[in-house]
Amino acid sequence: MLKKLIKYNLLILTLLFVVGNMMISSYKTIEPEPNADSMIILGAQVIGEPARPSRTLRERLDAAIPYLKENPNTRVVVCGGQGGRETATESSVMKNYLITHGIDSQRIYEEDRSTRTAHQFTYSRSLVELGKTVIVTSDFHMLRSLMLAKRSGIEDVSGLPAALGKGNRDKRRALFREPLALLNSFLFDHPIQ
Repeated sequence: MLKKLIKYNLLILTLLFVVGNMMISSYKTIEPEPNADSMIILGAQVIGEPARPSRTLRERLDAAIPYLKENPNTRVVVCGGQGGRETATESSVMKNYLITHGIDSQRIYEEDRSTRTAHQFTYSRSLVELGKTVIVTSDFHMLRSLMLAKRSGIEDVSGLPAALGKGNRDKRRALFREPLALLNSFLFDHPIQ
């Protein structure tokens, strides 16, 4: 009986990872809507002193910059508070990076309170009228982010996935972590209003 139970649980878990990763992969190549009113760039870890973007965060910012340059009327909200081992808020590091790469500071809004993906959307909505919105995050994180954005009341939303570069260790982690995070968010993660 115990062997059967273990076997079925392993089968269900394997199915979750296979189906979850197939769904996640289908969002890795989506295209953002042009001429968005706003863009939300989701935070990720910052490192060092002075703080600088981690590789994953830099990939997100580098994906956003061409869109922002091509769409000069798009406002941008950079998201992320300060984690326990971080020396600055993620949003402040992101803002500085964008300014250094030619994005006008007047277009940038800092959401510096969030520590979870779901909260980044609700806090962003309190900063600026979003309208048509493009979400920028890592490609593996796009499906869950779009789901949470819509649950937060951002209806007119599209995505701009940032591909993880070769050798980025977050890529391997995402294969195992993200299907579980997607299931958890689907079942339990209802953003604060």
